[in-house]
Amino acid sequence: MTIFRRSRGHHRERCGQALVEFSLALIPFVLILLAIFDLGRGIYMNNGVSEAAREIARATAVHPCNTSSCTLGNSPETLAVIGTQKGLVPGLGDAASSVTFACTTVSDVVVTGTQDCSATSGGALYVRVTVTVPFSVLTPVLSMVAPSTLQSTAHVQVP
Repeated sequence: MTIFRRSRGHHRERCGQALVEFSLALIPFVLILLAIFDLGRGIYMNNGVSEAAREIARATAVHPCNTSSCTLGNSPETLAVIGTQKGLVPGLGDAASSVTFACTTVSDVVVTGTQDCSATSGGALYVRVTVTVPFSVLTPVLSMVAPSTLQSTAHVQVP
């Protein structure tokens, strides 16, 4: 009866090989995991920016201006909605973010001469609100292809 024994030196070589293979497989796995996290964060922020534009446009269409100075978007109701959205959308309160207002026609032509976007005899008017927020990804590889800003535009008819 012959007994075969394995040498311990051969076992050490296999442990080292497993460590190298694990470290090589870990790097792409972690990058994919971070990319999935960044994708989810980007979708969340894009949804938040779109919702902020819609909410601000609704409030501005119903309450176009303050009674003392009639500039589109300076009503207390609109400013309250903007303040609420700043708390909900990450980056909306930063200096690089912006909320712009315009009064447009149904074909998205900007109407000049009406600061408050009140309806005229020429047809229905719309409030156009554009919200822009900076966005930066955490994954180094995605920073080459991901957008640096998220922007959404909403149109609401003035009643």
